[in-house]
Amino acid sequence: MWYRFLLIGLAWGQSASDQGKTLFNQRCAACHKLEQKLIGPPLARISERRSEEWFIKFVSNSQALIQSGDPQAVAVYKEYNQQVMPPFPDLSEADLKAIWTYVNSVAAPPPNVAASSSPQQTIYPGETRPMKSEEFQFLRTIYWIVTAAFLLVALLIAFVIQFVSLKRASESS
Repeated sequence: MWYRFLLIGLAWGQSASDQGKTLFNQRCAACHKLEQKLIGPPLARISERRSEEWFIKFVSNSQALIQSGDPQAVAVYKEYNQQVMPPFPDLSEADLKAIWTYVNSVAAPPPNVAASSSPQQTIYPGETRPMKSEEFQFLRTIYWIVTAAFLLVALLIAFVIQFVSLKRASESS
């Protein structure tokens, strides 16, 4: 419960959107992104899809809303592989409204980004991504530079060893 006072202290003096951003980053960002699906749905401009009252009920205790038979809550639950969202009874209605304000303040992406011919693929930690040809060329160049440097050092060491051996042999005769 002590962390509640810390959150209140951090949020004091912030605008609702700033406070919402702080709370979103602390409580929601592990499972939600603003513009993309992650474990849960994207939350940017959620007011276009849900009411504030529904959002507050769902975030406070999604399982209670699902078990009550709310069709929207059940649909979200099924769409996201029945992933259980933890309840947040410690968040006040003001906290939830601040999150609501923040996620609805996010601007839509610019049209040229949304309509781009090569959409940006989101890569999450642990996933692999295809290598671009420029990156492959760079890695190939680095490989050959390192290989050449290794061979030069090996030849230099062999030359020094041979030189020292010949010098010792001439000194002993």
